[in-house]
Amino acid sequence: MDDLILKRISELIADHSGLCIRPQDFQILADKVWLRAKALGLRTLADYHDYLKALDHGSLALDRFKAQPSLPQQRSEWQELYSILTINESYFFRDSNQLRLLSDRLLPEIIQRKQDAAPLGAKPSLRIWSAGCSTGEELYSIAIALDQLNFAWPQWDVQLIGTDISAAAIHSARQGLYSSWSFRQTPPALQQKYFQADRQAYKICDRLQQHVVFQVGNLLKDPCPSLGPGPGDLDLILCRNVFIYLDRQAIGQIIQRFHSALVPQGYLLTGHTELYGQNTSPFLVTSFPETVVYQKPPQVALPLPAAPAAQRHLARPQPPRLAPKTALFSLDDSLTAALQEAAAFLRQDDYTSAIRAAKQLYRTHPNCTAARQIAARAYANTGCYSQAKQLCQQVIQEQPLSLEMHYLLAQIAEDENDLETAKEHLRKIIYLDPDFVKAYLDLASIYDRTRQPEKAKTTREHALTLLAKLPPSTVLDDHSDATVAQWQAHLKQQVAGGDRPSSQD
Repeated sequence: MDDLILKRISELIADHSGLCIRPQDFQILADKVWLRAKALGLRTLADYHDYLKALDHGSLALDRFKAQPSLPQQRSEWQELYSILTINESYFFRDSNQLRLLSDRLLPEIIQRKQDAAPLGAKPSLRIWSAGCSTGEELYSIAIALDQLNFAWPQWDVQLIGTDISAAAIHSARQGLYSSWSFRQTPPALQQKYFQADRQAYKICDRLQQHVVFQVGNLLKDPCPSLGPGPGDLDLILCRNVFIYLDRQAIGQIIQRFHSALVPQGYLLTGHTELYGQNTSPFLVTSFPETVVYQKPPQVALPLPAAPAAQRHLARPQPPRLAPKTALFSLDDSLTAALQEAAAFLRQDDYTSAIRAAKQLYRTHPNCTAARQIAARAYANTGCYSQAKQLCQQVIQEQPLSLEMHYLLAQIAEDENDLETAKEHLRKIIYLDPDFVKAYLDLASIYDRTRQPEKAKTTREHALTLLAKLPPSTVLDDHSDATVAQWQAHLKQQVAGGDRPSSQD
């Protein structure tokens, strides 16, 4: 009975916030929910479920609880619950690679663009949102990065806002007080310059704190912060190490909201691997050595600044990068950092280091399928197909709908000339996700190799239909800068018979 109630509570939480709680984490959920139920004087988990549900259905639904004066007759209970469910641990200058990209490339580009666009005599504006800001270290790191660029604060209309679903985290962020643990990756010179000792803590300097605002916010339900006259006025959104706790549907909805909230040419930065497998087609997607950047297209198409050392591949699409699917409670801060490191090794083609880091992760965290995904890709890229296939099957056993692992198995089978197995996996992908363009492209290639030209043509025509729904400048694949328009031209040539398979196939 408790498992059924916990499932219903987890569904309410997911509907309200997008937070994903797996069945294997129900005991941890039960312990936390019981704390809240007892604090409210409720006798059972079922009562607590009904109370949460009533909060979202208005005063009539709350009538049955009016006899208990200890129960708040408004939505503040959600805030109490999120404060004990969410992990609110962060530190300054987290992910130094992304911050370096921001400091060296993105922030200077935004600043120059906003200066050029400002009306004569008016202050240029700068709007930055840290979505899921935890206790504020990320947003203050951005403020410090701006200051290090000699940003002329008085000459700008600048607003930096941080939101988090946890009221407790926002309270801490507003205080601006941090223990020495928050500075474990902060250069001592910066800590000394921007923070003042305050008993056993350190306080952010007033000069920067005055430009920063924090407020409680639910990314799924609350409006995106509007810091100007229009709804789409944000120059930069940072949402890092948040999506790993959310379900796939919620992530998709939030991405759409972020897109609407950005100005044309505004940027979205997420944690490494967090959006792989999601529909990011409304954005221009560019892979830099440091990270993947999502940019809202300009009103007049302009290219994103070129990524140095970008790989160029057109002949064969690569699989989506691996998306860690780790649920609430099971992914602590150290695991997040370790996953990011392993994924970075994979992106840099350092497969030996990626395998070593991933193996260490899934040995110490057996339920971490993301580590197995990274190791599987690394093994496959080194030709160790047996190990790669074994890891793929382990992930699929836990996550039968894993498109990434089915796609990797299809590629391995194709390389081993096991075309029937490759087709089986590709068809399964298309069944699970009919819009997965790359599966159609590979399937058409297999039909070429098996001398089935009509099937190849039909499959490519279907791929063209899907591509027609995307903006022409969209980069189809994270590992390549080939655009939708380039793919369309290539496929049309094949459909017309201008790119026939060679006889050696």
